[in-house]
Order: sequence, then C-alpha cells, then structure tokens
Amino acid sequence: NFNYITIYNICQILLEKNKTLYEMANIMKVYPQVLVNAKVDNDKKYDYDKNDVICKKIKQLEKTFEGNGRVLIRPSGTEPLVRVMIEGENIDFITKEAKEVADIIEKELK
Repeated sequence: NFNYITIYNICQILLEKNKTLYEMANIMKVYPQVLVNAKVDNDKKYDYDKNDVICKKIKQLEKTFEGNGRVLIRPSGTEPLVRVMIEGENIDFITKEAKEVADIIEKELK
C-alpha cells in the first residue's frame, strides 16, 4: 500500500537525520496561495496547454517562482473553468499574476 511506503520513507529519513517529525515539519516554508478561475467554454478547457500565448506565460511564471513558490494550472473536472493556483511569498504579487493568467486564458480560449 502506498501509505505504508510513505510512512516507512518518512521514518527512515527521521532516523537518518536523527530528527523528530516536528523538527522536520518546521523546515517547511508555508506560502500564501491564490486560486483564480478562468471561465471558458467546457469544450475548450482542456486546450489551455496547446495555446502558445498561455504556455509562454505559464513557463515565465514557473521560472519566476522556481524554488520559491508554485504554479498549478488545471481544467476543472466539473465546471467550464481553468483553475489558476499560485503559491508565493508576496500575496499581492501572486494575486496579480493569477488574475493576469486567468485573463489571458479567457481571452485566448474565447
């Protein structure tokens, strides 16, 4: 079972590092997260990654946040939306960027 393998690996790391789970958890940096939905036709929501303008913007953002955040773009499974989620240190910046990506997706997938 996958969960047992994960638990085993975590225990192995804790033993190797001679650290408690609490100590290891404190190493993680938690960033603010923003989620913006781009409204698109249901039949176009899977096409965002085929559009050069959208892909260029996503790659640019991934490079910007590399090692200091995260960019996740995915179609909704139940609604006519493409979800734009960004994590990063500055909430104002990630909010602005998420809205910009959503706007680009909506414009390009009219």
